[in-house]
Amino acid sequence: MAVSTTVPVHRLSVEDVLAMVRAEILDEHARVELEDGVLVEMNPIGPEHEDTLALLTRHFVAGTADQVQVRVQGMLLTPGGGYFMPDLTVIARPSRTALPATAGLVVEVAQTSHARDREKAATYAAAGVPEYWIVDVVGELVTVHLDPAEAGYRTVTEHGSGSIEPALEGVPPVTLDALFGR
Repeated sequence: MAVSTTVPVHRLSVEDVLAMVRAEILDEHARVELEDGVLVEMNPIGPEHEDTLALLTRHFVAGTADQVQVRVQGMLLTPGGGYFMPDLTVIARPSRTALPATAGLVVEVAQTSHARDREKAATYAAAGVPEYWIVDVVGELVTVHLDPAEAGYRTVTEHGSGSIEPALEGVPPVTLDALFGR
């Protein structure tokens, strides 16, 4: 049942969600994102998703040293007052007291979340994220989004073989055979 447009609706803020966690109303490990003031439940993580994320994390952490920070399923503030929990972000060293609102590279690993991850592209572009990847573990394909604009990314390419050279300086290329275990 949809919420009636005549009924007042209270949209949540990031501060509301953090307060709910502090008050133990919402579990701090809840797999939710905040979009347009609404908590959206994320799909459960499957074994291929988990393995692919572990490989990417190890690759980026080992290859970037202290130049950037690699975060796994950390909060990324979005335009409009929400947040996503991308699988992996590569960001400039942030303040220890502020949540990041953009990243140099965002990676979403898709096993069952393809449609949702495609929808997120416009939000990541609006946040000024210069590079966004969707890693399809079932189809063994990486969709790379570059050149963010108001309406989304201007350049979208798909890669099923070879390697991908991230646009972010100092970040090592990813070999797809190694990533997909082939």
